[in-house]
Amino acid sequence: MALVNWLLLVSGLLVAGTGLYLYGTYPFLALPTPWGPWPLYLLLPGAFLLGLGVGGLYALGLAWAGRRERAAAWRRVRALEREVAELKKTRIEEIPRIPDRDLEA
Repeated sequence: MALVNWLLLVSGLLVAGTGLYLYGTYPFLALPTPWGPWPLYLLLPGAFLLGLGVGGLYALGLAWAGRRERAAAWRRVRALEREVAELKKTRIEEIPRIPDRDLEA
């Protein structure tokens, strides 16, 4: 997890640095959109943040599904434990009979 945190920090700093470099060097670069030209130095960090948001939502969804699966598995385990306990109560344990010995002894 520490590696993921460092990679996120480094990539965020690289994107921010690239955005600042574009703002300082080429502030006139813009992409045409239906809502007018948008500057590239704002679009690059914006796309990065949008990707982080979507990735974060995906990670939250995976974590939520994992927790749900784990809870379902624990419910199945507890149900099986209850079933085994009930079977132990109702089943009479037989005394093993050794063939060469008498039962009265």
